[in-house]
Amino acid sequence: MVEILKLFMSKGFFVDREVLSFFSSWKKEEVEKVIKILVDEGVKERIVTKGVISKYIDKFKENDLVLDLRILSSVKFLYRRMVVGDFVRHFCSRYEILKNVLMRKREELSSIRKISGGRGFYNIIGMVAEKRITKNKNLLIEVEDLSGRVVVLVNNDKKDLFESAMSLMLDDVVVFRVSGSGEMLFVNDIVFPEVGLDVEKIGDIDEYVAFSGDFHIGSKNFLESNVLRFVNWLNGGVGNERQKQIARKVKCLILVGDMVDGVGVYSGQESWLNIKDIKGQYKKLGEILGKIRKDVKIIMCAGQHDAVWVGEPQKTVSEKWAGDLYKIENLKLVSNPTMVDFNGFKILMYHGASINRFIDEMGGLRVEFGHKSPTRVVREMLKRGHLAPMHGLMDYVPCEVDPMVIDVAPDIVATGDQHRAEVDCYNNILMVASSCWQSVTPFEEKIGNVPEPCRVPLFNLKTREIKILDFSDEDIKWESGDDLVCKLEAGDV
Repeated sequence: MVEILKLFMSKGFFVDREVLSFFSSWKKEEVEKVIKILVDEGVKERIVTKGVISKYIDKFKENDLVLDLRILSSVKFLYRRMVVGDFVRHFCSRYEILKNVLMRKREELSSIRKISGGRGFYNIIGMVAEKRITKNKNLLIEVEDLSGRVVVLVNNDKKDLFESAMSLMLDDVVVFRVSGSGEMLFVNDIVFPEVGLDVEKIGDIDEYVAFSGDFHIGSKNFLESNVLRFVNWLNGGVGNERQKQIARKVKCLILVGDMVDGVGVYSGQESWLNIKDIKGQYKKLGEILGKIRKDVKIIMCAGQHDAVWVGEPQKTVSEKWAGDLYKIENLKLVSNPTMVDFNGFKILMYHGASINRFIDEMGGLRVEFGHKSPTRVVREMLKRGHLAPMHGLMDYVPCEVDPMVIDVAPDIVATGDQHRAEVDCYNNILMVASSCWQSVTPFEEKIGNVPEPCRVPLFNLKTREIKILDFSDEDIKWESGDDLVCKLEAGDV
């Protein structure tokens, strides 16, 4: 940010905090192009605000500078044969990144190797290696850092602390505040990374972002007529006047994967498909997305049903399988996960394959919520600073750094997979779970998941209003009556 500020100052400009934050992810040469345009246009304002920038949108477009949509993070894959050392580096990078997040909390830290034989108080940043209950019903946790391992004990008579410790998953990286010696350390507190924002982001543009995904095109359960009703609404073709006004303000569509049903994803799938080849499924998807008006930016990541490897992170869907998608000028294909910036809002896109595994591993979640509250699981991800912490929870694909770590706080986390639309807020971060466009499947019946298809959450950048539109019937309606407006205040966590 300092370098960007210096670039503007070298030409006599100052920038406000919002503009500085917006350009923080830009390359130096791109920022220099922006400054040159401001100079050439004879801008008299010395403080560059978003209002100043917006006056010259057309000039920026002429110079191939896209201001409303930026890809902030993309996965750096290893394009070679992977070996055991790659997994070691993957987990070491995770530890180091989360260690830096935890160190921002100004903890006085001790490495495990430096804990002496004498009694004392220590703060250890460690990764959970093992958990077990003793015969006295206390909890023993084996913790490791880059210098060694140690066992810490949580007494069951400390109810809140014990519950927090029981919720720990293997490979979580947290701070243990302990007392004792190297022979036995007693846990007094546990500090999670807790990704969050000081305040909720509020934009200055009256536009909406729509969230969807899980089309499952190719499945016999695909609700094509409902999807086309949604597309028709986006294009201003259906709905009452109020709904059409909102449709015109939708400028971004986030699609969080499983856009096709895939082929060979599970045993016996072929009997449930009406499009039995993957190229045919993506061709159909291209036909549908190609109908959406061109001033709507569409960003799409993959899911486990798409034509990518099952392990996470996942690459973008290849042109080999989805050539028609690459012809849609307003569609951007991204990896899973990916962080994008739309008009100053950082949106973390993640399909959410690990949500089921969180529910399986965390008994409290499973008993209290089951599969009914995907945002409750996203809360656990933000608490841990990781989208899928436990090795074995998901199939990992080692990368240069662990891209599943949430080291930069997003304004919005967008997930899918659970086929239920839900909106909540945690640590001033908006959590949006998308619905689906597929009727209930035998697998969902088996695990007790009851989907709610055809719902589309909408988020207004300026007012932070949330609306969930229901396209399940001929008449488009708000989820709970025509006057549904849900404002998420800072205290709603």
